[in-house]
This record gives sequence, C-alpha cells and structure tokens, in this order.
Amino acid sequence: MIKSPKIVQRPINQEVFEACQALGLSDLQSRLVAQRKHSTDLLAETVFPKLKHIQHPNQLKNSQQAALLISEAILSDGVIVLATDYDTDGVTSAWVAMTALVDYFKVPRERVKHVIGDRKTGYGITDEVVERILAIEEPISLVISADQGSSDEPRIKRLKEAGIQVCVTDHHQMSLDGAPASAACTVNPQQPDCEYDKTVAGCFVIFLVMTQVRSTLIQQGVLPADTPSLKDLSLNVALGTVADSVSLQSPNNRAIVQAGLQVINQFNVPAWQAMKELNDNQGQPFNAEYLGFQVATRINAASRVSDVTTAFNFLTSKTLDEALLNLTQLDEDNFDRRAQQQTMLEDAQNIAKTMYHPKKYSLAVPLQGNAGIQGIIATRIGEQFGLPCVAMTDLKDGNLAGSGRAIVPNLDLREAFQWMSEQDSELFLSMGGHKGAAGCMIPLEKYEMFAELFEMAVQKQLGDEPPVPLIETDGELADEMLVPELIPHLNALEPFGREWPQPVFSGNFELIQIREVGQTKTHLSCKLRTIGGKTIQAIYFNAKQTADEPTQFKVGSWVHGIYQPSLNHFGGRTSVQLRLQWLQTA
Repeated sequence: MIKSPKIVQRPINQEVFEACQALGLSDLQSRLVAQRKHSTDLLAETVFPKLKHIQHPNQLKNSQQAALLISEAILSDGVIVLATDYDTDGVTSAWVAMTALVDYFKVPRERVKHVIGDRKTGYGITDEVVERILAIEEPISLVISADQGSSDEPRIKRLKEAGIQVCVTDHHQMSLDGAPASAACTVNPQQPDCEYDKTVAGCFVIFLVMTQVRSTLIQQGVLPADTPSLKDLSLNVALGTVADSVSLQSPNNRAIVQAGLQVINQFNVPAWQAMKELNDNQGQPFNAEYLGFQVATRINAASRVSDVTTAFNFLTSKTLDEALLNLTQLDEDNFDRRAQQQTMLEDAQNIAKTMYHPKKYSLAVPLQGNAGIQGIIATRIGEQFGLPCVAMTDLKDGNLAGSGRAIVPNLDLREAFQWMSEQDSELFLSMGGHKGAAGCMIPLEKYEMFAELFEMAVQKQLGDEPPVPLIETDGELADEMLVPELIPHLNALEPFGREWPQPVFSGNFELIQIREVGQTKTHLSCKLRTIGGKTIQAIYFNAKQTADEPTQFKVGSWVHGIYQPSLNHFGGRTSVQLRLQWLQTA
C-alpha cells in the first residue's frame, strides 16, 4: 500500500517577513514570500521582477567570444545551422535564434537552417543530427547549438573534422570532462568560473548570447546604434523557461517570464492570437500556469507523437490563419498524446505496484509504447508513489530510452546518473539533464543493473529514511479571506512555478454535498462548510483513478483539505472556488 502523504506547513522566515512588510506587502503576501525565500538577498528584485534586474550577459562566461563567432558567421556567405533540442525549451531556443538572426540582424532566411533532434533517436547532438548537418550541400559557416551540446564531444568532434565550427549554447550540467574540447566555443552557466545564474533555461542562454551579438554588430558598425533591443523576444523565452521547470525563485527567470507575459498579453503575435482563440483563459490574462499547461503541453505533443517542426512553424507563423492551421495540428497531436498516455499510464501503474514496497527509494519502470510520452509517465508515477522515477521505453532496437523525474526536492537526478555511470562505464549510451529531470539511453540487457544502481544512487543521496509523499502548504486562511478579491492579491506574487509554487492552503471542513462529475466520473464536486460556518464550493480533479473506485467521503463528515483558491464564474456571479489537491478524513 502506498504511504499516505506527509502534510507539512512551510516555515516562515521572520527576517524575510519583516523585510517584505517594509517593501509594502500585506501580511499575507509577506508570509507567502517568507515561506518561499530564506534570505533577504535580492528580495526586491524577486518580489518585483523587472528586466533591468537581469544579470548582464558579460557575466555569462564566453558569451562575448560566442558573439564574435556568430557575428563573423553573419558577415560570411555560408549557412548558419541551428541545432536544437526537441522540447519546448529547444523549440523556443530555435525561435529566439532564428528571429534574432533574420528579423533583427537581417540574415537572409535561406542562410539559416534549423536541424532539430528527434525523441526517437535520443537527446542532444546525436549521430543522426550530425548526418543531417553533413548532408547540407551549401558551405556551413557555423553550427550553433541551443539547449544541448555540453555532453556531445564525440559528435562535435566529427563536425570539427569535417571543417565545421560548433558554438555550443546550453544550460544542462557539464560532463566530468568539462566543455566539449572540439567546440569552437561553449556558453553554459554550469561551467566552472561562470558567475551567471545556474538556473536559467536554454532559451534564456541563447537569448543572452544574441543580445551580445547585437552589441557586437553595433560596435562593428554593421548595425545602427538605434537597432531595437531584443526584449520583445522575451515572450517565447518566458514560454521555454516555464516549460523547462527551472527555478522561478531566480530573479533572472522571474524577470524574463514577467516581461514575456506582458508582451504575450498584448496579443500582437499570430501564435498567441491563435492561442487566445483556442482558449482565452476565461478572459483572464495569460499567466505562467497557462504557459505550462495550455501551451507547452501542445508544443511538446508535436515531438511526442508527430512532427516537432509543426511546433516551430506555429511559433514562427506570419499570419493568424497560418498559426491557427499549425495550432489545429498541435491540438490533434495533444489529443493523440493524451490517449496514448492513458494506456501507458495504466500499464505503468500496474508495473509500479509490483515493484513498490515501504522501504523502496526509487522506481525504474520498463514500458512498451511511445518513448515520447515517458517523461509524463515518470512524473505521474513518481508523484503517485512519492518516489524518484525513471520511465523506460523499449525502442525495439536493443535499447531502452529513459526519462527521469526527481520528485523528491533534495535529490539531484543528474548527479545520481553520473554516480551510476562511474559504477558501470558501459551503463549509459547517452545521458543528460539537470537536477529535477534527466534523460538517458541504455542497452536493453542493462535494465536490471540500471534499476539496482538507481536505487543505490537515490539511497546514497537521501540517507537511511526512504522518501514519503510530501505535501507542503502555506497554512490556513481565515473565512474573511475567502472572497474573490483574494485571487488578484495572490496573483501580485506571480509568476509561480518551481521553487516559487502557487499558494496552497489547508483547512478542516464539514462535507455538506459531494457528487462525481466529468466524462470519466473521476472528479468530485463538493460543497464545504468551514469551522466558522462559511459555505464554499470545491472541485477535486482526478480524485479517483477510475469511475468504479468507491468514493470514500460521506456527507456530514469532517475532512481536511489541501487547496488552491480560484475564481468561479457562474450565472453572472463570481465567487471563490477551492481546487482541492488532497482530501482526507479530519
């Protein structure tokens, strides 16, 4: 039986609380910040994110060297190749680089070629990517990688031997060997002696590099001094940053997401006009949650079940009709992804149940099906069991592809993979990623060894006590706070995301009405009464795994609920509705 979650209230840092009050925040806002931030360092920059607070690109090691290389390539006659990853961070990285080169630096579009990886052949600059680059008939001035490349020395060496320079821009953790020796330049904040924020996404790194290119071209007299800044590119840097689940406690990430959302909500760009036609977020401004759950899921669906170039074409659409056409395909891909996901998830749940026991530290779940969906499976299974999880799909070529999610806050998944590779040098065919998420490919016959070493690696980091599912809350809310005005008050602390989570509260309620809703009858609609006598509506999505599963709560009983407050618009009235994340007998 899976362990019940441990519910804990986030501690309040009193020094941060008082500093927030001095900045003019309310007691509730000060408390929420003090439950997320543990020092007063860069407090104002964190609470009030602005582009002017972003670290200067000069602090990003080798960014000026990269700018010179790219400027030389711009002034040449050869092709510039963008080699990017296939997820939302990679696709937005490609969009940033392409838009900067063509629209801002006036490189002819036919001189910029985009080679994007394929989930089926693995993460990074793979041999397949190299073959596609080598097949380009025109002379190549430079290959620019984005959101990948730091661990791809053998493939970069092949390109160098063919006379092709590679400029790596990336944000993933470096291999023990350091930057790829064959690269002409590597820009990655994870490098030793780099003073830049280690938490930024790949699209942010290429954005910073392109701002350096702009400065270089102005200094060289190639561009006029009044060439527009690249700040409007922040809209899709925001998308890639949110989608890659990097820290939103970082002032840099908060600033770029906030700036990007401001540009997005002007709806001047066809892709975002199309998104508004598809889902207008109930008339509310698009926020970080919308980017993650409505946009990034559709971008990622293209590479999971179809053709990733659809996602790139969507972002680069020049007209609303073109954007709507691409978005329709992305929506169909997303529907297909959900159908495949449900089948694979049910299989994964059954397999995980046979593996699980109370002393288990990790899950390495072997699967059949679409390798593009395994990252979602790893997340869902990991959260269900409260354990670090790697979902591994049989590629039918003698190899397994794996996607891992750390789940446990104090686990470094990339470090775990590194330790595993040191125990067995032939374990990984490839691997990459960062603390919270990592991917790999291993020989099929190495699965048992992988599962054993993964368990050991997790135990090595976490110690003698196996993980338990953990729910962190921000404490209780008084009845008088449960009014519609609460929502904009909380939203003033946007953007929310990893390490700056949306406020989650707890409380005891009397259950006065409950019914199963939704097509699957797995959601619960509830009416609750607080201890103070206030009646409030609540919805508990995915409360049951199947419609046949009995509903364990009875009308008239007292329950303890973990919830996010939200707005409910019905019958011309607006009220607060609780979105329940967990419900148990009080």
